[in-house]
Amino acid sequence: MNKKSGIILEGGAMRSMFSAGILDFFMDSGIEIPNVLAISAGAYAGMNYVSGQKGRVIDAVIKPLEQEKYLGLGTFLKKGTFFDMNLLFDEIPKNRVPFDFESFSASSKRLVTSTVNCLTGETCFHEKFEDMDDFLLACRAANSMPLLAKVAEYKGIPMLDGGMGDAIPIGKALEEGWEKIIVVLTRDRQYRKKRRHLYLAVIHTVYHKYPNFVKLVENRSERYNDCLDQLERVEKEGRVFTFRPSALTVTNHESDVDTLLRYYRHGYDTAKEQHENLLHFLQE
Repeated sequence: MNKKSGIILEGGAMRSMFSAGILDFFMDSGIEIPNVLAISAGAYAGMNYVSGQKGRVIDAVIKPLEQEKYLGLGTFLKKGTFFDMNLLFDEIPKNRVPFDFESFSASSKRLVTSTVNCLTGETCFHEKFEDMDDFLLACRAANSMPLLAKVAEYKGIPMLDGGMGDAIPIGKALEEGWEKIIVVLTRDRQYRKKRRHLYLAVIHTVYHKYPNFVKLVENRSERYNDCLDQLERVEKEGRVFTFRPSALTVTNHESDVDTLLRYYRHGYDTAKEQHENLLHFLQE
C-alpha cells in the first residue's frame, strides 16, 4: 500500500452509485488505497470501502427503493428534505443494513469528507470521528444539498454539502503530497458546469442569513470548471488516473432500482476494464 496514493470521490447524490461500483471492484481485486477523500455522496461509497463492506451500498441505498421511495417531491413535502436523511444516516446504517464502524475505525485506510461552513463560506475537512453517531452526523452534513435539505448543525456550526465548496479537491491532495491520485468523477468528459441564474436567485433568497455561503455558491460553476482544467493538467503530468462514466449517465435524483443497478455495474465494469492500466499507473 503506497501511503502517498489516494482516491478522490466526487459527489452527485445517486450518481455516486458509479463510484460505489468502482470501489467494490477494488475490493474484489485487492486494490488497497490508503487515502479516501470523499465529497458529498462520495462519502456513502467511500465509507464502505474503508470498512470493507463490499456490496453494502446496494443493500443500503438501492434496494430500499423497492419498498419505499425515500427521495422526491413527496419526501420533501412530508419531511422538508428531498432525501429522507433520517433513513439514510440513522435508521439504515444503525439498524437495517448496519455500518461496521468498528472495522472502519480500525482500518489502515483513512476517510476524509467535507462540509461548507455556512457562516464563513469555508470548506471544512473532517477525518477524526468520536464515534459512529459523530461520523454519521458528519456524513449527513456533507450530503445536505442546498434547497433540498435542511441546514445541518455539526460541531455547533451550520453546515451544508461540501461539494458546494471544493467539489474535486485535487489541490488538497497535492498539498498533502499524494504522488498517485485516483479521481472518480460522476460526470462524463464533456461535462462543464453552467451558471444557473434562477437557482442563484433562489439561493440568495433562502440563505440571505449566510452571505458568505451565497458568495461561495455564486462562483461555483467557474470554480468547478477551473478544477476540471487543473485536473487535466495534472493528468498530463502522469500524477492522476481518472475514472469517468461514459454516455450512460443518471440524474442525481434517480430512483429507479434497475437504472441504479446498471449504473453501479457500469462503475464496476469500468474499473475492471481499466484494471491493468491502473496497476501500471500505481506501480510506475
